[in-house]
Amino acid sequence: MTKKDKLNITLILAADRNDPLTKRDPFQPLSLPILASVAPDNNYTFIDMLWDAEKINYDTKDEIIGISFRETAEPMAYELADEFLKRGKTVILGGVQPTAVPHTAIQHANAVVIGEGEELWPMVLDDYRNNALKDFYVCSPQKFDAQGKSFYQTKDLPDLQNLPKPIRSLFKRKYDFELTYASRGCPINCDFCTVSFVFGKKMRFRPIDDVVDEIKGFRRFYYLLDDTVFGRPHCYDYYIELYEKIAQLPKRKYWTGQINLDAANSEKGREVIRKAAKAGLIYAAAGVESVNYKTLKDSGSFAKMGVGKDDDYLKKMKENIAFIQSQGIIISGWFAIGYETDTVQTYYDTLKFCEETNILPVFTPVRALAGSRLWDKMEAEGRLQDSDTHVSNIRHPKLTDEEIEAAMIGSSKMGFTSKMNWKRMKFHFNLFRKSERNLNDAIYKTIFATITQSRMKGIVFAEIERIENKVGKKF
Repeated sequence: MTKKDKLNITLILAADRNDPLTKRDPFQPLSLPILASVAPDNNYTFIDMLWDAEKINYDTKDEIIGISFRETAEPMAYELADEFLKRGKTVILGGVQPTAVPHTAIQHANAVVIGEGEELWPMVLDDYRNNALKDFYVCSPQKFDAQGKSFYQTKDLPDLQNLPKPIRSLFKRKYDFELTYASRGCPINCDFCTVSFVFGKKMRFRPIDDVVDEIKGFRRFYYLLDDTVFGRPHCYDYYIELYEKIAQLPKRKYWTGQINLDAANSEKGREVIRKAAKAGLIYAAAGVESVNYKTLKDSGSFAKMGVGKDDDYLKKMKENIAFIQSQGIIISGWFAIGYETDTVQTYYDTLKFCEETNILPVFTPVRALAGSRLWDKMEAEGRLQDSDTHVSNIRHPKLTDEEIEAAMIGSSKMGFTSKMNWKRMKFHFNLFRKSERNLNDAIYKTIFATITQSRMKGIVFAEIERIENKVGKKF
């Protein structure tokens, strides 16, 4: 006996109740539109909990509930899943966290999708129709231990060719930025990161014309989700061609993305940066991670800083940042502080680095994510701890929680004083006067930089409030 062909499906992007991006996230989610595009002949409802948590309807008539979530939303996702299961709904869990902890996730679901979903989602729905739903659907070349449960596994990661356009129209609100991507995978494999675990160490690329055609339909702003929009040395030619074609679109669209600093250390890499800027790259989040030499080396992040073995590493990092900024690109620096080699002084040394380079400072406690090399190391050393009552799920061997919290919060607040905000605004205006063709463009980008700075401050302070509420102490 088969079930009806057209299914009614609610897809939810879960978020923690206290997520600092609640009512702030400007980016339209991409995972839900991708799933709808590969199995379009169904009725879908999208819910982004960062904006529409109140629209969760446990008594919906939809028979399938798909929930995607990352590590910070894990408790909320399981709470949702359990409530829907009580009402007889079929619950499918997917995303980065279920991929990392599938045997935990299956305790709250009828099925778990592990890894990339383009090839798996249609199969999940077909199995549901035929009363043959399996416990796990796995997209990974690595051997999967189902621990006696039923599963299906693809042998290869998707090659990203001939993919349909994501169905974004099902979102009921307008976002500031639409999302797309040109590549997946990262060969660097920093110890705290799960990108290589989920998407593989080998980079895979979409056809350039597919990416450009998708961007052509965007309104104005978009975010390129690649792990680094400058690519790696072996694929600089791909990104040069991509950005040349984007620059030829009839209407200039500004966009943002994540970057590595190492591209600025070679002439070919600098060509990628110039092309990206001409194609509309206006703001980039740089995973600088640390100003502590040993932390950079131990975490594996040193490989993306563009520093030679005989270089003054901080000087070289500053030079690389300066070149990227010289092309008219605003940079925020994201730092994961709290490794065993970090001290209280590390926070203030990091703040000084941000002041000297005029990058927006974003300090986060280092966290061990399931599936990362850091998680395995911390688990083996017995240093994992409860993150509900601690600033991080990693126990520092020397610093107390109170010392870490005070240093992180104090330095973060110092990074967004009125004096610092004004200094960066003047820096960006002078930067754009040199890099842009006319004064109007310089003013427009200065306004964008000012708004970005204000929003970043809001996110940082919301995270500070979340931590202070969690530990029950104001700093």
